[in-house]
Amino acid sequence: MTAPDGRFGRSLRFHRRAAGACLLHLLCSTLGLLIVPFSALAQGRIDPSLPTAPISFTRKFLMTPGIDTVKDPHAILPPLTTGQKYSLFWHRTADISLPLESAFLAGYSQLMKNAPRYGSDSGAYAARFGSYAGNMAASNFFTEAFVPSLLKQDPRYFRKGSGSMKSRLLYALKQEVFTHNDSGEIAFNYSQFVGVGMATALGDAWFPRNRLTLGGTMGRYALKLGFNTLRNVAHEFGRYRENRVVVAGQLPTP
Repeated sequence: MTAPDGRFGRSLRFHRRAAGACLLHLLCSTLGLLIVPFSALAQGRIDPSLPTAPISFTRKFLMTPGIDTVKDPHAILPPLTTGQKYSLFWHRTADISLPLESAFLAGYSQLMKNAPRYGSDSGAYAARFGSYAGNMAASNFFTEAFVPSLLKQDPRYFRKGSGSMKSRLLYALKQEVFTHNDSGEIAFNYSQFVGVGMATALGDAWFPRNRLTLGGTMGRYALKLGFNTLRNVAHEFGRYRENRVVVAGQLPTP
C-alpha cells in the first residue's frame, strides 16, 4: 500500500489527532460525572407547566449573539416552542458574527495549511470561508432547531455564573454532554452529538470521494464538538448586553 502524499498525509494526521481529542473530551466528561452530583450538572430549571414566554436577544462581548444562553442560574423557565428553537437558529446564523468567525477560521486554516485540497491562493481562502460558513450554519440548524425539536430538548446553554474558574470550566464541558429535556429532566445531550454528526455528514457530501476516510470524518466531527465546547466557555464567562425581546416563534432580522 502506497503512503499518502505529503499534504494529504499531514491533513490525515491532523484529523486523527482531532479524533483522539474527541475521545479525550468524552472521557473527561464521563470521569467528571463520577465526582459531580447528577443534580449539579445543569443550572436553572425547565417547568413545562409555565406558559410560553418571550426570549431576550442579547450579545456577549458586544459581538456574538447570546440568545441561546440562560444567564440567570436560578431561572425557572417554560420550555421553548418549536418556533423559538428555529428562532435561535435564525438569529445565530443570520448574525454578522457568523461571517466574522468564518473569516477568522478560514484564515487560520490557510495559515496552518489544513485541508490542503483547497490550495493556498486567494481562491482557496474564499473556498475555505464558504466551507466554514456553510458548516457553521448546518451545525446551528441541526443542533439548535431540527434535532432539539425532534427530540424535545432545550438547545440553550444554562450558565453556572459563580464559583471558581475551574468549577465553571468543568461545568461548561459537562454542558456539552448534558442538557434539559422539554419535560424539565436533565438528560444526555443527544441534540448536540446527533446534530453535529448530521452536520458533519452533510459536509462530507462535498468532499472528493477518494479523500473521504473514517479518520477524516471523525476528525471533522471532533473539531465541531471542540468548537462548540469553546463556545460553551464563552457562554459561561461572557459579558452580556440586553438588546430586545424575541416573541415566540418570531424570526426578525437580527
